[in-house]
Amino acid sequence: MSKNNKVCDFCLSEASGMFSRHEKTADGHYICKNCKAIIQSYGLPVKYGLFQTLVTAQPNMKDMIMDTWLENHKAADALAKFYPLPQILLHDGEHCLNAVKAVYNVKKESVPQEFAVKSIADIRKGTIQNIEDSPERSGSEKIEGMLYETEAALYFLSDKIVNVHRLGYVKRNTKDNDHIVIQTPSKKFTYAVPHSDLFFMRERFFQKVNAVLSNKRQHLIYISDDNQLTVTPGIYDIPRTLKPGIYKVKAINDAGLHVKDALGHVKDYYENEESIDLSAGGTLECTGEYKLEWVGSKKQ
Repeated sequence: MSKNNKVCDFCLSEASGMFSRHEKTADGHYICKNCKAIIQSYGLPVKYGLFQTLVTAQPNMKDMIMDTWLENHKAADALAKFYPLPQILLHDGEHCLNAVKAVYNVKKESVPQEFAVKSIADIRKGTIQNIEDSPERSGSEKIEGMLYETEAALYFLSDKIVNVHRLGYVKRNTKDNDHIVIQTPSKKFTYAVPHSDLFFMRERFFQKVNAVLSNKRQHLIYISDDNQLTVTPGIYDIPRTLKPGIYKVKAINDAGLHVKDALGHVKDYYENEESIDLSAGGTLECTGEYKLEWVGSKKQ
């Protein structure tokens, strides 16, 4: 915490002008007007906390902030603090990573007449509709519901529609912070979710927390042959431990691969990606378990 009321504890900017001062938060930190506005726009309380610092940080600093927080706090405390049980029943063993209001459009004739189940625990194969969105305004209906993410799946629950999506079908690494898009081989679902970047920050941090809790940072690589290997949770330097190039990906546990370049920018990969590009070096953080097959040195 800064004792200088001219320095923002969030973005470290200095107040301009001889008599200018930053506002003091209730927990004793100083905050500039810009950071305060950003935090409020995300619906977060104006205080010094992990996600408050993440939403006000530069993109290349976010991963470091998460790692630093985990180095100074217990992972079990993070799970209890940031991922409490939601007000909805889950399947046994699931944790709720995200619970946000979401809206999407469907064709009016596709909306079921019957009401849907009200909890994730009640979802069965026969209760899932998976009704894709309608890009046309004419003849469509706006469906409001809740989007829940667990480590098992993404669930959309509304009065009459229940959709369930594999996490690997969620489109990541986009610049669209107002939608969450699911692209399956045959359908597309576009949910309007303001500040969806916070959704993915929470997902990313949970993966780090879960890796620590499960004691899964073995950093082990199992090599099948010169071009095939299996990576377990851990952080790998490129090219010191992994050969640079393009790899095909097959998931054993599809909980994410994250490539960080030299500037700190992170790209997330899941099994549905055609390939993962490790040509530029950097580091690969694995929070799941994957088989990688080296297929070339340059992306075609």
